Order: sequence, then C-alpha cells, then structure tokens
Amino acid sequence: MDRKIFPLVLLAFLPILAFCSKKIQLTAFEENGVYGYKDQDGKVQISPQYSLAYDFNENGVGFSFSKDGWVCIDPQNKVLLNAFTFDNGPDYFSEGLARFVEGSKFGFFDASCKKVISANYDFAFPITEGFSIVCNDCKSVSDGEHSTIEGGKYGLIDKTGKIIVQVEYDSLSEINPETKTLQGSKGGVKKEIRLP
Repeated sequence: MDRKIFPLVLLAFLPILAFCSKKIQLTAFEENGVYGYKDQDGKVQISPQYSLAYDFNENGVGFSFSKDGWVCIDPQNKVLLNAFTFDNGPDYFSEGLARFVEGSKFGFFDASCKKVISANYDFAFPITEGFSIVCNDCKSVSDGEHSTIEGGKYGLIDKTGKIIVQVEYDSLSEINPETKTLQGSKGGVKKEIRLP
C-alpha cells in the first residue's frame, strides 16, 4: 500500500473503531413491579426480572437486586459478581474499590466489576488511606438495625491485596493518616504498627 494513502485509510476507520469500542449503556425500566434494561433506542435488552436495578455505568456494567442479593451484570445479563450489601444497596466505592462476597468470603472489585482482590477474608472493611483492615474467623453480630464485627484475627492489606500486616491481631485501630501508624493488640499487648 502506498505510504501516503495508509494514514488516510487509518483516519477513515478511527470513527468506526471508536464506535465499536464504546461500552453499551443500558437504562433500567420497571414493568409490573420488576426491572429490566433497555438500550438507547428503547429496545429491551434484558427482560424485567429484578426487584431493583440501577442504570449501567460508563464501564458497561449494571447493579441489580435478585434472589441472590445485589449482583453486577454485563449487557448479556451475565452475573459478574455478588456485591456486598451496604445501606440497602451495593457497596459504595472507596478509593476506586468496593467489596464483593464469594462463598461467604470478602474481596474487592473495581468500577468495571473486575475482581481486583480475591475473596480470602471473612470480612473486609472499606479501603481507607490505601488500606483495608481484614479479618478471619470473625463474625457479624446484628443488634437489629446495625451489625458489628466481633472475634477473629485482624490484619491489613493494601489496594493490590498485598498483606501489609499479618492477620494475627486481636484488634487493629483505624489508621492515623498523619503518622501513618495504627495500633494493634495481640494477647492483651498493644503495639504501634508503622506503615510503609
């Protein structure tokens, strides 16, 4: 192909490539008390079957409430993950990540519903200051309206899932953002832990 023509051919195909790579935006609609999704032309893409539904986000995924709780789905109605339920909805994003539950274990996912940190913990607190306090052998105890996490051993992971503080403490405090430290307690002995 002539080198002078190649840039023109490439320029002609760029709009087509941009259109094809655009994420599908679906909008939730309600019919007879259940929710489904329509495309931008009003054509039903996912038939009504959910108790609640949020519009798809700019990453091409949507959150819907099913018999399995809050799920993240793709435009083909494939369940990508089960989001942790918080405040009667899917978990909030904190520093770009939210929590999901898989086999009663917690992990973290991004805005595309891609699992970023595997579900390895019995509970994980939201990401704060780039870290999450996690625990194993802990339990959620309800007081009716709210729940607290009790028992087990606690540790700290970063936003990539790397263990920063081993899961061996009886308790961990919140991170002090000024000193980049937190307090740990193990066997009744308190210890200041400095973060990297």
